[in-house]
Amino acid sequence: MYLWPVLVLSLFVGCVFGAADKTLFDEFDRVIVLKEDNYVAGLYDGEMAHAFLLYSSWCGHCQRFAPTYKEFADSIHHWRNVIDVTGVDCVYDTAVCRKYKARGYPTVRFIRPTTNSSVIGETYEGGRSKEDLIAWTVQMLGAVKNPPASWPNLQPLTVAESEAIASGGQTSIVAIVDRESVGQEIMLDLQDSKIRYTVLGSDSANVLEAKTTGIVLVSPKGKISHVVNTEATAAELEKQIKQFTTIKEGDEKGEGEEKKDGDKEIEFVDTTKQYRLHELDMQSAINTAFYFEVSSKSSFTKEDVENLKNFVTVVQRCGSWTPKYNAQLAKVKKALKPRETLTPDDWSGILEDATKVGFPRNSTFIGCKGSNPNTRGFTCSLWLLFHTMLSSCYNTAPGSVSVLRSIHGYVDSFFTCSYCREHFLTMAERMKLLQITDDRTAILAFWEAHNVVNKRLSVVEHDPYFPKVQFPPPSICEGCVDATGRFDTAAIFDFLNKHYRRVLTPYGRLRYVDGVLEEKGAVKYDFRGSDSDSLSSARVMCVIIFMLVCVFMVVCKQRLKLVSVLFRRF
Repeated sequence: MYLWPVLVLSLFVGCVFGAADKTLFDEFDRVIVLKEDNYVAGLYDGEMAHAFLLYSSWCGHCQRFAPTYKEFADSIHHWRNVIDVTGVDCVYDTAVCRKYKARGYPTVRFIRPTTNSSVIGETYEGGRSKEDLIAWTVQMLGAVKNPPASWPNLQPLTVAESEAIASGGQTSIVAIVDRESVGQEIMLDLQDSKIRYTVLGSDSANVLEAKTTGIVLVSPKGKISHVVNTEATAAELEKQIKQFTTIKEGDEKGEGEEKKDGDKEIEFVDTTKQYRLHELDMQSAINTAFYFEVSSKSSFTKEDVENLKNFVTVVQRCGSWTPKYNAQLAKVKKALKPRETLTPDDWSGILEDATKVGFPRNSTFIGCKGSNPNTRGFTCSLWLLFHTMLSSCYNTAPGSVSVLRSIHGYVDSFFTCSYCREHFLTMAERMKLLQITDDRTAILAFWEAHNVVNKRLSVVEHDPYFPKVQFPPPSICEGCVDATGRFDTAAIFDFLNKHYRRVLTPYGRLRYVDGVLEEKGAVKYDFRGSDSDSLSSARVMCVIIFMLVCVFMVVCKQRLKLVSVLFRRF
């Protein structure tokens, strides 16, 4: 009887508040996800070094890099008394990422031990493989001056140390290697076994009478017991060391540990909405751009300020917005207009003032909703916003050419996905987008650029339910492809201008961007039963059920009391 309130309350909380937003790492991974309220303690307290990833959970390159970063964390988990592997999701903790002045995501930093919280660390600029990350980490750890006493000694043997070992009095295992990083990696892997190393050809190696890469097992009397003559890697050397010592294979690297993952439910994914234009999708693109991307800037150049002004102007004038949202955008534009300089605090203040009149902070994706929280979403909605602005301002001030240039300026100044930014700017230069002078060419050129991106990403792992294809597919524009299978640019232009002017408002009505509403009877465009509406209805229903159950429990309690009284009387 007493379990009912607990069960009902749990159901109520779960229904109303829903599951937390997923990010790229979870509790089963060895990547420690930090937040704004704990990152200082997580990165700067104690004697640990830190590999620190600044990432965005919506960024495609971050999503593709995440499995490598997880493998990297698994591979060096046994170094955990020296370094841990951490990260912060800049979508949710923008202020933290702004402090670290990342030009784009993903960005990996190395934070040395016992440094103060003003240090932002050294940036990793190498390859994107697990091996590259491990090699860089070894290099950074070996370069730490005055390392904590709890660390293994990552410096090579001095001549004096080699002479002491060779003269006896202690048993040590010495690796003779051709490069310092291999020796350091061995010491990190086997740091509990009194491993030391020296570099092939050095005076220290000569003292130990080792002329080739290998392993020397020195007895207490200084006798060389074993030499491996091979150009060995760190892993091969470690295997040889373990054969001649009591070091056991197994747990040092977390081998054999069962990594349990939660059971994942298979959800039905609605793919029918992906080509429908919802104003909520484009509002969500703006919200994410303003509150995340622009807010990630640690400083604004004059060019950044000008690019932001231009972008806000075309968004407000060329977007498809309800009157209320349009007025909110106009407030942001008005606040920016007189400014020649801008600070992050200035921008936060502008957004705060806009929020007071209802400017939304959250993002709700409908047509751009992916099969999981880390696919489609912002990137999809941003492309929709760009295309809609280009089409709606065709031959209308400020014009599609101005829109195209403002898009270029936004990507150059604010796009946080560094790879995406580089690819876009390189493509824009190759296609000479900034040299276009007429609106029709601007619309078609951007369509072509988008298909170039779709083709490049089609071979990359993405949302399996929404594969990257050339747009528009025949299913929505049968006449856009001619008899030879090539796109008909005249038909494409007509389609784009029509398609990107048919926008669904948050209330489910189809309208053109000039404000002319279609009939409500256009059933195929009436999506008032959208995901966001369904979610709200479900929450209301949960509240009603909760209240009814509470009433039922009270009534039952009163009836039980009445029965008890009657029973006593008789």
